[in-house]
Amino acid sequence: MGTCLLGLVLSVLATLIPSLFVIGVLWWLDRYEKEPLWLLSIIFFWGAVPAIILSLIVQIVLDIPLTKVFGGSAFYPLANMSVVAPLTEETFKALVILAIFLFYRREFDGLMDGIIYGALVGFGFSVVEDTFALMGSLGSEGWGGWGVTAAMRIGLYNLNHSLFTSCTGAGFGLARNSKGLLQKLLYPLGGWLLAMTLHAIHNGGLVVAESTSGLSCLALTVVDWMGVAGMGVLIWVALRQEKGWFAELNEELAAGVITPDEYRIASSYRARFARGWQVFTRQGPIAWLRWSRYVQMIVDLAYKKHQKKAAGEGAGTERMIANLRERIARARAELRR
Repeated sequence: MGTCLLGLVLSVLATLIPSLFVIGVLWWLDRYEKEPLWLLSIIFFWGAVPAIILSLIVQIVLDIPLTKVFGGSAFYPLANMSVVAPLTEETFKALVILAIFLFYRREFDGLMDGIIYGALVGFGFSVVEDTFALMGSLGSEGWGGWGVTAAMRIGLYNLNHSLFTSCTGAGFGLARNSKGLLQKLLYPLGGWLLAMTLHAIHNGGLVVAESTSGLSCLALTVVDWMGVAGMGVLIWVALRQEKGWFAELNEELAAGVITPDEYRIASSYRARFARGWQVFTRQGPIAWLRWSRYVQMIVDLAYKKHQKKAAGEGAGTERMIANLRERIARARAELRR
């Protein structure tokens, strides 16, 4: 009993801590318009509980025809791991991203948001899946087996599920600011297909590892980490794009809606952090909170203007822009009191 409890605690910590670290890095990289923590928590929970349960239910149902077709042949584990698992898991993980895209678009600004949402649901999924895998290894092979499983799943492949679903999220992110209906359909579809492909390559490589003397494991590891590197490049591109959106504020600057100093602070993470620290240390946390909300309105104004221009959004976004201008004027007056 003691070993089981200790194993559970260590398994949860071993899977959760590295995941939270990477999530923290992603949250920090989202420089200008950070997503609310309550929404990120819901996305993580979706990956950890509903996505896993729904995937397991469908996999059990699909196992019946799969067994009839392939029986005990060598194709059964390959079809199960490389087709059924990627199809079910990537589909159910993607549902929460689709829901935000359709029903909560004000918190879906573009490519970076899509990547973060995909990573969060993927980490939720992997934390639970890896915990069960570690406990299974501990029960069947002892602490030695637990260590090997931890080295593989957490050391080598901890980023896998987040990578796979980030591809889906990136597709939705690209669609967010696209005008054409075809693009809005093809980008998410392409991201979802890429997620399933990478997932299938990884699982398939594990299935045939013994028959290939481990070479397939080497190949899938290379593919996995190339995918991680590619996602890193895509994050850099997304951040560059978002910084360029502040050019939309030039009209607001000329019209006197914002000042040159406000433009500089809103568009520069370093300047924003430095001024925020100055406000916090000199005026206290309440003043800093009000000031942060004020700067965030200016950021939101740039983002909404970009969305109106890039995605061709109409009256609803125009009303949001007008409302932000009014709120910025009121907030500036309050800050000067």
